[in-house]
Amino acid sequence: MLEDDEDHASTIATPSGAQEPERRRDPRQVTVLRVAKLHSAAGEELCLVRNISSGGLMAHVYSTLATGDHVTVEFRSGHAIPGHILWQRNGLAGMEFDEKVDTTSVLSGDDLSPQPAQQRAPRVELELPGRIRVGARYHAATLLNISQGGAKIRAAEEIEPAEKLVLMVNGLPPVAASVRWRDNGQTGIAFDIPVPFDVLAQWIPMMQRQAQSRPDGPASELRI
Repeated sequence: MLEDDEDHASTIATPSGAQEPERRRDPRQVTVLRVAKLHSAAGEELCLVRNISSGGLMAHVYSTLATGDHVTVEFRSGHAIPGHILWQRNGLAGMEFDEKVDTTSVLSGDDLSPQPAQQRAPRVELELPGRIRVGARYHAATLLNISQGGAKIRAAEEIEPAEKLVLMVNGLPPVAASVRWRDNGQTGIAFDIPVPFDVLAQWIPMMQRQAQSRPDGPASELRI
């Protein structure tokens, strides 16, 4: 069980009748800070895995989950691990896997990621209106996908590779970026400074809720 020892230790009776904490931490547990994708009945979101063992994990999550909810955590390695929620509080959730896993394979990639050298941060596919500022000029733009390190946009005006711009989208602070490529009216940009994980992870479900509240709005989808 992957709950925090200090807060969630269970107790057992000692021969003297006193109570003492029973440490249930898996000795093979690995402490990590690994971005992954969480699938649940509510949809998909980013999560930050704090630790993992052969039997489960603990992660930061940004939606409300209930004990017993069936979920799947998908790593960039290509491993998608099903399980269920044991507990959630203070932004953390504990998950127990349906079957034991090899943590080394899960974290390293093993053979399930076809192009491990080209793995990128999880990307959110969505369609949101925004603006870009190029120099002193502002142009309408549509955000097509976003990750911590960059985005794909469709801009009303042509912008050239290596050109500097600032991306502005509702709910996110303005992000300085450089143009990396253009193709068929779409433009790939790389952020000068990555968007902090917690900012992006909290922003995703907010945008998903807004999209779901619009009957004709496009549904966003997480992709790794």
